[in-house]
Amino acid sequence: MKHDREFKGVVFDMDGVLINSEPKIKLCAQISAKELGYTISNETYTSWMGLPSREIRLAIQETMGTEFPIEDFYERYRKNWNNNLEKHGMDAQPGIAELLAQLTELGIPFSVATSTDRSHALKSLELSGLLPFIKLLIGGDQVTKGKPDPEIFIRAAELINVPGSQCIALEDTPIGITAAADAGMFTIMVPDIVVPDHVFKICRYVLPSTQIAARVITRLFSS
Repeated sequence: MKHDREFKGVVFDMDGVLINSEPKIKLCAQISAKELGYTISNETYTSWMGLPSREIRLAIQETMGTEFPIEDFYERYRKNWNNNLEKHGMDAQPGIAELLAQLTELGIPFSVATSTDRSHALKSLELSGLLPFIKLLIGGDQVTKGKPDPEIFIRAAELINVPGSQCIALEDTPIGITAAADAGMFTIMVPDIVVPDHVFKICRYVLPSTQIAARVITRLFSS
């Protein structure tokens, strides 16, 4: 597998990459809105994917209208989310635990750059069984500007003391790929949605599953 860089680290997104949380997030959002007499379409939800928590709140209010009861929605969302976690737990994405174990064994540093608030991210990772692998994580509440701004990826690279140009970034959303590319990283995407045309210009690989992405990352470090 030929490439023009020497890789020394990896930066992972979390939701939809390390853990299979995106379907849960969408379901809980749609149920919460329905309980209040509103509908969140799949298309509308997709437009919010990858945004940090504070920007999602603004996007929801803008999309759903000024009459939308945002506080009631969030209260219901938290209840539905906690109920879902209690009932179903959280699954790691296929191939990810094995990849993290292999990177750890090889001494290749990695970190997590997630738009989710840090405390919520750590809870989800604990439930998925991945937390023992995760030593370095930066959440959406720890940066000034969220994705698609590159700040969170720049800081995630600093955490592992590797230049952005020598990092592989694994993402699942267009705004995440944009942020990682603008941080100078070698980008790999496992999309949850249809990939916009512009993403192909900045993404080195668009792959159908995290399992395949794990194999590609392993090969990039061995080539």
